Amino acid sequence: MVFDTLDQLEMYIPVLPSIRLIADIMDHDDLYEMPCGTYRTKDSKVSYTISEYMTSASDRPFEYHTNCCMLSVVLKGQELLSTSWREMKKESLSFDKATGVGFFQGEPISVLQATQGRFAIFFPGEPFKAAVAMGESSPVKKVVFKVEE
Repeated sequence: MVFDTLDQLEMYIPVLPSIRLIADIMDHDDLYEMPCGTYRTKDSKVSYTISEYMTSASDRPFEYHTNCCMLSVVLKGQELLSTSWREMKKESLSFDKATGVGFFQGEPISVLQATQGRFAIFFPGEPFKAAVAMGESSPVKKVVFKVEE
């Protein structure tokens, strides 16, 4: 997992080469004003989803993706992200082989404050939980880039 500021995004290109395309989209497309939805890019392995929602204090499961990296950027608002142990995947409530996505309940090992100007990258198999409220529920607009292997 990587958690950093957007001004450092391109520093991670050696780790995830698709960041070059993602940085270009972040710089040239007006993601902050685009409507919610899923978008394709010129690279068939990179897509992104813009969503708006209310954060919640309710307990939600951790999720993990076995066949892709997820790069998350909060465009407006703030939320908490948490991570858990990879070994907890064996406790999966559900796993969809077709999509490579699984869910489980567990305890967080780290909690990160995701705000405008920050990004997080979750690599294949890394469990995470998003949309967690920092106290009161609040609105968030976020873009999540999916980079398939």
